[in-house]
Amino acid sequence: MATSDDRPRLGIDLGTTATCVCVVDGSGEARVLANREGGATTPSAVYLGADGTAVVGDLALDQRAYEPGRVITEIKREIGGDYTVAVPGGHLRPEQISALILRQAVEDALEALGTAVPAAGPLASAVVTVPAYFGTAERARTLEAGRIAGLDVLDLVNEPTAAALASGLRGTSAGRAVLVYDLGGGTFDVTVVLMFLDEVRVVATGGDARLGGADWDRVLVDLVLDRMGDFPDEEDPRTSPRLMAGLLGQAQAVKVALSTSTEQMLTMRTAQGHVHRMIISRNDYEKATSDLLDRTLDFTGDLIAQARAAGVSTIDDVLLVGGMSRTPAVARRLDETFPHLPAPRLAVDAELVVAKGAAQVAAGESRKVVDVTSKGYGVLITRDTGRPSLGSAVHWIITPNTPLPTSGRHTLCTVHEGQTTMRVAVYESMTDVLSDDEADHVRLDERTMEGLPRDSRRGDPVELDFSLGADGVLRIDAHAANGARLRIETQVRGRDTDVVAPLPGLRR
Repeated sequence: MATSDDRPRLGIDLGTTATCVCVVDGSGEARVLANREGGATTPSAVYLGADGTAVVGDLALDQRAYEPGRVITEIKREIGGDYTVAVPGGHLRPEQISALILRQAVEDALEALGTAVPAAGPLASAVVTVPAYFGTAERARTLEAGRIAGLDVLDLVNEPTAAALASGLRGTSAGRAVLVYDLGGGTFDVTVVLMFLDEVRVVATGGDARLGGADWDRVLVDLVLDRMGDFPDEEDPRTSPRLMAGLLGQAQAVKVALSTSTEQMLTMRTAQGHVHRMIISRNDYEKATSDLLDRTLDFTGDLIAQARAAGVSTIDDVLLVGGMSRTPAVARRLDETFPHLPAPRLAVDAELVVAKGAAQVAAGESRKVVDVTSKGYGVLITRDTGRPSLGSAVHWIITPNTPLPTSGRHTLCTVHEGQTTMRVAVYESMTDVLSDDEADHVRLDERTMEGLPRDSRRGDPVELDFSLGADGVLRIDAHAANGARLRIETQVRGRDTDVVAPLPGLRR
């Protein structure tokens, strides 16, 4: 489907390990747009060449065996933070690397549509998905990645919400409660949504930005190396990036195979030509990774309790999303841990359903989507203006799992006579658990408001208005009685740490 100016409307799942692009076709069905190699997804991997160009996808992964230091993977885990990659001329930030992935994936999608890459203006209009627990920094940088890639980003949609939209589950007038368990290649989300006839409403959400299939891969690699034992007469594979890249690729293949078979053979050839063969059983694999799965179950239990506190006492469906959800242990352990829940159901096209939901939103999904914020947002205050020695605390103005868009107000007060300036420090919680200790949270921005009257008295008010949009971007407006004003667009972490290098050209 195209916009009024004939730009395609795409849904994009910008994943930690793979990226998928979908479109709603003339029949109203969401379909995957294959890349140039014919794959439904493109690996979210970038090879930064010494010649200043970049390669994205499978060809980038192939270079791990030769130049692993030039191959960037799992960049989604770093977006919004201070991570940079040194290149000639400066540093690349995560949003720039993400933009390279988006650019190639969308150019391939246009080719699949038979649409030429435009000489000027946006490549396409797109809805891009993000993990539900992403905060304002991660969301703002994802929007920036889309802009750098040449996209008109219509909206950001939370991944579990997109999955629910494309799941085929029908809403009801009373609201069908669906628990979406989304275990992908690099991230984990768990969300409860209410599906109505004309609305999809998120009740509560949680997750972990650093928990996903890549962690299962690493545990499996460690299991193999432990079985191989010492290497007295040959090179230890751990010291060889080439050997480790090959072992990681085999571990990933074994992991996938163990979703349908009970055992799988792994063969590894060392630098000296020695061949090591071993059988990995599903039982061995599940035992080794049980702690990782336990972490997802802990999040799920907390989420169910939050939903219950919000008035959702009964879950009608449990939907499994993401490639890692195909692991048989996921459904089995969910059943064992939460026997009161319905039997988990693996989504059709579990790896693709998020992108399909995004495409439906891009095409004008008729149901209204009401998301929630997974983080809290507040301001640093003096605990007691009469006793400054008691120190500071974070006062929360917007709390986690509040429906979006939302707003809140708090009144700050001057702390001494004749105070003409006021420091405004804005915080975001690390999780959905709030404390007033600033050390537990992330400082998003800090600005100084000037122009307060010289004859101000202690306790004079300064009003703070917080506004958090459906796109997850936070805006703050501070204003005093005499008209003094301070407007804040949150300063994202990692924006001023390094010289930003020009974006490399894509090489096919």
